[in-house]
Amino acid sequence: MSFLKRAFRDAVSQGVRKGIGDAIGKAVQQTVEPRVTQYANETAQRIDKAADNAARQAAESTAGLEGAFANLGRSVQNYADLVSRDLKVCPQCGQPASADTKFCPGCGGKLPEQTLGQGAVCPACGKQNSVGMKYCADCGTMLPAAAAEAQALESRNAQVMQQWEQMLPQYPKWNCGGRELYIDDYDSYICFRASFSGNDQAARQAVEQYRQLLQQNGFRPAGEYPTVEQLYKRIDGVVYRVDTEHCFDGDSDCPSIGFDRSEPRGGFDYVKPEPRKKTSLKDLFRF
Repeated sequence: MSFLKRAFRDAVSQGVRKGIGDAIGKAVQQTVEPRVTQYANETAQRIDKAADNAARQAAESTAGLEGAFANLGRSVQNYADLVSRDLKVCPQCGQPASADTKFCPGCGGKLPEQTLGQGAVCPACGKQNSVGMKYCADCGTMLPAAAAEAQALESRNAQVMQQWEQMLPQYPKWNCGGRELYIDDYDSYICFRASFSGNDQAARQAVEQYRQLLQQNGFRPAGEYPTVEQLYKRIDGVVYRVDTEHCFDGDSDCPSIGFDRSEPRGGFDYVKPEPRKKTSLKDLFRF
């Protein structure tokens, strides 16, 4: 029975993590997840004790555990829905707040009028959907919470592109896709990232597309060891570099592109020297 109990505990652990992720999403995990996890753990302990009582018949025990696990999944979803009815989430920073709060305690931004539960009510057919769903389960209409999230994401991405105009005016703007865009200034260089949410192939295609855009705008390989992964352009005597060589060293679905002012090894105008001409004995004694 000990092996069966261990296997069941592992399944519950995996199922709870998935259930919480599907039910409430990343934005509300820091408030809702601990409460749902505690609830799920207490339920799992009760199921575990019930499994001990059924130890005499292994086949029946297994069937009972499967049913209990299914009930646990539904119970976690329902509890997450219940907790989230009294929560709002800031569209700017993602911090949760109580239903009666009007401004985010984290960033001061204006909170939505609706709670998470209200945002899961379909505007077309009126169905109360589970929190975390983007489209109505009955008619397929985009739910208000999902629409608000998409609008907030579009606004944040637009702000990033405004930062680009100020921080990276010498480089062509990124227009190669990505769900979430980021830009960070590290003093010696600026890093731009675009998240493709698990789509590694789309991320690599986007980087290749941006390399082509750079070359169309006058950036080119340069230096002693030229490569398309390091592109340069001289503007008013200053050399600007774009580094895509290491853009997938972190996440394979979120390329990080570096921008700075630096010349390649050997210099921007490096020219490979002509090979030295071989000399012969006849050349040495020529008059």
